[in-house]
Amino acid sequence: MSKTVGDSSMNDAKKFTALVVDDTAIIRNIEEMLLNSKGFKTKVVENGQEAVNTFIEGNSFDVIIMDMEMPIMDGIQETKELRAMGVKGLIFGVTNSESKSYIQAFVEVGLDEYFPKPLDFVKIDNILKRLEK
Repeated sequence: MSKTVGDSSMNDAKKFTALVVDDTAIIRNIEEMLLNSKGFKTKVVENGQEAVNTFIEGNSFDVIIMDMEMPIMDGIQETKELRAMGVKGLIFGVTNSESKSYIQAFVEVGLDEYFPKPLDFVKIDNILKRLEK
């Protein structure tokens, strides 16, 4: 099997875990596939409340990839709650929204970085670089 561009970090990422939070099944599947291809161990949930419950159950993750707009609990409220719970993992927000004020509100509650959708290998490599510091 030949390596493709961007696979150099694959072995290093095996130690990292990621939680994918998105209400759209196809987006969850794509993000999980991208992260797994880089060696991440992943868990996926459909909304912010499920993510909060995952942490309440005692789970922890190096990275959280979170949609901003979701039913039940959106990414802004979820980020706020996770940070209030003491969650230290990197939280990366993803959205299709172009509303600068909404994205700014997302960042202000504790987001580490925002990415416009869709997530891709370049963005995953940027996440890896942040983790490897």
